[in-house]
Amino acid sequence: MNITIIGLGVIGGSLGLAIKQSVPHAVVIGFDERQKIDSALRREAIDFGAATLAGSVHDADIIFLCTPVHTILELLPQIAAHCKKSAIITDVGSTKVEIVRSAKKVFRRNGIFIGGHPMAGSEGKGIEYADALLFQNATYVLCANPSMKKRIAALTSLLSAVGARVLFLSAKHHDTIAATISHLPQLIAVAMMNFVEKKNNYHQGYLQLAAGGFRDITRIASSPYGMWKDILASNADEIRRIIKEFSELLGQFEKGLRSSATQRSFERRFIAAKTVRDAIPKNSKGFLHPLFEVYVAVDDRPGVLAAMTGALTTAKINIKDIELLKIRDGKGGTFRLSFESKRDAEKAGSVLKKKKFKTL
Repeated sequence: MNITIIGLGVIGGSLGLAIKQSVPHAVVIGFDERQKIDSALRREAIDFGAATLAGSVHDADIIFLCTPVHTILELLPQIAAHCKKSAIITDVGSTKVEIVRSAKKVFRRNGIFIGGHPMAGSEGKGIEYADALLFQNATYVLCANPSMKKRIAALTSLLSAVGARVLFLSAKHHDTIAATISHLPQLIAVAMMNFVEKKNNYHQGYLQLAAGGFRDITRIASSPYGMWKDILASNADEIRRIIKEFSELLGQFEKGLRSSATQRSFERRFIAAKTVRDAIPKNSKGFLHPLFEVYVAVDDRPGVLAAMTGALTTAKINIKDIELLKIRDGKGGTFRLSFESKRDAEKAGSVLKKKKFKTL
């Protein structure tokens, strides 16, 4: 099986690593800038690098487009002109309607195009952050009709082999859902930070008190605009509609705070919110997948942080994130350590307890 990956960043590089690990008989060809091809070859994410786009796709059985949305749209006609008739072409763009619509116009003689979107990603940028396990247990959306499943069996089998869980959705449904559970939260996080920044200009207490829950809610506000520029442009209509619906809900909240039945109304909302959130699959992955946390209370003394992280280093446990939550001058504080998996978090807790650290 010949597989071509166009765009050798985090997603493209991770696909290459995962395929080489799980489907060793496949031949993986990469196409990107020369420097990125060289990096992919060093990491053994691809077998060969192609000098031209046409050369990379002419004999490919499956072609992955792992570039920003605007680049995907630009490359579709070129790929259609050079791919073989039986080739399966798919993308990893975060929005689907515009891409699927454009692909339908150009893939008429050669190739079968299937819109795709892996619900997995990384906060890092570039193939240096590629991970062969990125797609393990990640939902991978394919925009295909049930009648096409046999024709794209090679693609679905490949995705299953790298650990992804394939979900079939129409492009329209994908973009509506993505606008609700990904694009709206991103804009809310950005809006909250913009709002608090403005307030903080008048009183610095806002940012001084912005810890804990506020930091958790606004974590994704750190996502780079370059990653979101195409998403916001290509899914603007759906995002606008979802913002309007959400604004109406906030309006109901505002009215509820003026009502004598406030307590009962908000109690029901809080209970319903907890019930629904608890029902979200714990092992599902999103763009920035959840981390597992351990809280550690430490004394205020030199070397305590080095001792804590050193113990985990010796145990070969990787810390994904670390934050000092509470400080009591002269006495100590509480660190929040975040880990990739529940197993790592449990192991970290055990290691730290043996080293006489107090975990909470």
